[in-house]
Amino acid sequence: MKKNYVLFSLLLLGADAHAANFAVITQPPTMLSAVLLLVGLGCLVGSVKILSLLRGGLLFKSWQIFLSAFAVLMISQLANLLHDFEIFMLPSFAVPALLLLALGLFMFGVFETKKTLE
Repeated sequence: MKKNYVLFSLLLLGADAHAANFAVITQPPTMLSAVLLLVGLGCLVGSVKILSLLRGGLLFKSWQIFLSAFAVLMISQLANLLHDFEIFMLPSFAVPALLLLALGLFMFGVFETKKTLE
């Protein structure tokens, strides 16, 4: 039985191995992506705390939209960092498309907040 596990794991892990490119961490665009990822994490935590305070009030929907915008922003920055470190290769349009989606969600959240406050 143990031989089957070893054979199965060797079949699954038998792909090409490449080292990650950690030399790019000192480049300014990569550092900016890392900082933006950390700021997005802070904003995500802050949005969750605000949602817990609102408890289904009038602004709850707009803060849910802001929360999803911060989540998409963090996913885009994480994808950008994984691409920069050459851990995971993405198409060239993936990160800008995720950033566009995050900006669209931010705009939608602002319009929902404006509609609620009018």
